[in-house]
Amino acid sequence: MRVVFVVRWIIRVILVLIVGILAFYNFTMLFERYILKEETPTFFGLSFAVVATGSMEPEIGIHDVIVTAAQDSYGVNDIVTYYDSAQGISVTHRIVREEDGVFYTKGDANNAEDPSPVQVGQIVGKVVSVWKNAGAAVQFLQSPMGLFAVLAAGIVIWLVVDLSAGAWKKERAAKNETQEEEKKESQDD
Repeated sequence: MRVVFVVRWIIRVILVLIVGILAFYNFTMLFERYILKEETPTFFGLSFAVVATGSMEPEIGIHDVIVTAAQDSYGVNDIVTYYDSAQGISVTHRIVREEDGVFYTKGDANNAEDPSPVQVGQIVGKVVSVWKNAGAAVQFLQSPMGLFAVLAAGIVIWLVVDLSAGAWKKERAAKNETQEEEKKESQDD
């Protein structure tokens, strides 16, 4: 009985943590993007993005998720994400050269350098992790339907744990009752 209680408690804590972290993450991203007007919001210093083009293939492909983190300095061969205000988009390319504190970038699959140099202030961060083909799942989870699916799954798991624990308790109580009746009957004999 104690084991069931502990397992139920652990599952509930995990579910609450997952929902809490997702809610906090979504609130933080929305706040930074729409209130603070950040083009590329960060979460505890990390920025997450789904790659939309093949300019960095084969190292980073379409639908990969990249994680970037701000660094104290950047150098040649670093893959960085920067905000291109002329195009109004974030770009993830490799630094191919540096001159006078300005960086020149190029996609690995591109033939030429990017047309505009990148200032340090434009850089969101260096790519620190690539999650291959995780983009579709991330985009789904960021959608209203994905958020609904996560919440629904959490509720279903919560209910299954509660119902199974309740059934286990009833079964255990019935077994104990049967054992007590058998004990009384054997004492009466």
